[in-house]
Amino acid sequence: MMSFCIIQGNISQEELVPVVNRTPGRQPSTSDQQLYKVVVCKRKALHQALSPVYRRKQHQKGWGSDMANKENEIAAGNMHEKLQNDRHTLMLNPPDPGSSQTEGASSKYSTFFAEVSKDHDMMTQVLFSRNLRLNVALTFWRKRSVNELVAYLVRMQDLGVIADCLPVITNSLQEDKASVSVGCCVDLLPLVKSLLKSKFEEYVIVGLNWLQAIVKKWWTQLSTSPEEATDENVLILKRQLSGIWQQESHLASVPGYTGNIAKDLDGYLSQLR
Repeated sequence: MMSFCIIQGNISQEELVPVVNRTPGRQPSTSDQQLYKVVVCKRKALHQALSPVYRRKQHQKGWGSDMANKENEIAAGNMHEKLQNDRHTLMLNPPDPGSSQTEGASSKYSTFFAEVSKDHDMMTQVLFSRNLRLNVALTFWRKRSVNELVAYLVRMQDLGVIADCLPVITNSLQEDKASVSVGCCVDLLPLVKSLLKSKFEEYVIVGLNWLQAIVKKWWTQLSTSPEEATDENVLILKRQLSGIWQQESHLASVPGYTGNIAKDLDGYLSQLR
């Protein structure tokens, strides 16, 4: 819709020149002044009519902004969901800060660990077998069947099991119990000899403690002359003890607890030569 405005005041001839020049062959007149007024009003009315168009563009721009905000909301929702998923993944698979540093080390020592772990199955079998044999030996001991226990140990020929079981027999000898006979000790002497030659000091100490216990228990019989001996097992024990100590007397020079026991034994066994 077009609106007209009334402009108050007189218009000079100089102000009418532009309008007259646009209409060639005519002289300025009063009607031209009215025309000029209408034209001016039309131009102003046209200028006012353009304003709603500009506001409609602003409205379109605002609508576009709303759509952009909606897209941002959707994108933000997707981003939030993605961050939640990423955080859940990180919780399930936490990053190792030193993984990049340890990768080189793990690859460097992979051969070493492979060599170390290749014997694990064998070690597991050895420990399982050791545990099984100890349970069998414990069963014989609880039944107070020392002869069966000694026969089992001799048959197994397992120095590890011997080293575990012999201290129990040593304690029985030290407590002067009659459950351990001279014949059982004679049967155990070859195994004890192997313990004394072991590279493990614990095995050596177990063997020396056992020798010390049997020497003190039967010293009276061992110190008598062969002619006066009445038990054949005592004579066999005496000969074997003398032979063992001729080979293992060097243990007396070992410092520490092992050497002290060996020195005590040497004081007894040196008299049997």
